[in-house]
Amino acid sequence: MTTTSATPEPSKARTGALRHKPTASNAPGAAMPTNRRLNRTSTVDPLSDRATQALIRKVLLPQESGDKGRGSQTPIEELLPPLTSRNDVDLQLYAFLAIVLREFVQSWYNKITPDESFVAEIIHVIAHCTRALEQRLRELDLESLLLHEIPEILDRHITTYRSTHPDQTFQPTLVNGREAYHALWPLPLLSPVPISGDPITTSKQLRNEAAYRQLLVQAVLTVLLPTEDLENPCLTALVEQIFSELIIGNAIANKAVQPWLLFEAICIVERVLAEKRQGSNGLKTSGVETHLRSPRSWSVQGFFVSIIQFALISMSAIRFAFNLITMSSSLPPRRPMVSDKKLAPEVSVTDNQSTPPKVPVLSFSAWSCLGNVIELQSRMPWLGGFLSLLQLEVTHGPGRVAGLDGVLDR
Repeated sequence: MTTTSATPEPSKARTGALRHKPTASNAPGAAMPTNRRLNRTSTVDPLSDRATQALIRKVLLPQESGDKGRGSQTPIEELLPPLTSRNDVDLQLYAFLAIVLREFVQSWYNKITPDESFVAEIIHVIAHCTRALEQRLRELDLESLLLHEIPEILDRHITTYRSTHPDQTFQPTLVNGREAYHALWPLPLLSPVPISGDPITTSKQLRNEAAYRQLLVQAVLTVLLPTEDLENPCLTALVEQIFSELIIGNAIANKAVQPWLLFEAICIVERVLAEKRQGSNGLKTSGVETHLRSPRSWSVQGFFVSIIQFALISMSAIRFAFNLITMSSSLPPRRPMVSDKKLAPEVSVTDNQSTPPKVPVLSFSAWSCLGNVIELQSRMPWLGGFLSLLQLEVTHGPGRVAGLDGVLDR
């Protein structure tokens, strides 16, 4: 008789994954607000117009910054006086002005009183100066300024510097080039010449430079500001200090014209251009080429095609020059008309003498300055003499083709 013993079977292990109850830490909906907040903060560009407007409202319009409603905010151009005729330029200028006032004016003025009327008055004075300066720039002869007067100063500087800094290997005596330069071309704002190891001359030169900046700003403000603003000495003195010390002295002389900043600006521009160039090259090479081009070989057909293309280009250039010459007679003259002098009889004789006479375009100092920079007279004197003779013939020769208000000059 056989008996079977019933043995309990082992319990089978569950092969399924354990289920966890969703908690507040791993719930998918809990991380969404955080991600949204991160996305909102990461999308704000500190160099965008929105961030710039926020800076201007915080510094220059503190009474308006408390209003958080975006739809109820008044545009900045309606709250602040215009600096120029363009709103986009005003936005950048007001951002720069806000940084200057925050760092150098409000840092000590807010400790005295929380009143914002003084800062608002400074803004109105600066806005009046910028608008008057823009109006004068519109009436200025920019072509003569940029191509004749400034290159003339640069040409003189290059000539004086080269004559006072020769090659010391061929000089029997050592000459201090800096002192010789200031002896040939004395500049009050850069005198006396600072001597290395002598702090007295350095401090004198810095004081003369600061005094020259203040005199320059005073002369400009006297011309630009109205009489009622000039009668406020406290406000005028503060505006003079802002322009002479903070903008011209600190921002321009000590930073903007320094070699390291110029080198950094050139590197940034080159980096941006290189990125754009790489992006355009990547778009061009992204497509798959279906066939490879065979190397170009000389052929009679290609030679005749090149001749035809050269002939078409020459004909187009001749036609363009002919149309330009024929249309030059309808262009306005560069010299002031007689009617303009009759309309302004109050101009004194001294003003007429101080106004530099206009010269033809080919007689601008920019061409001689360019030749001096590349040392044309010493490297290729025959070419320099030929160009000078050609310039003399077309400006003062028969017909005066390139003379003042001539065919080519217009």
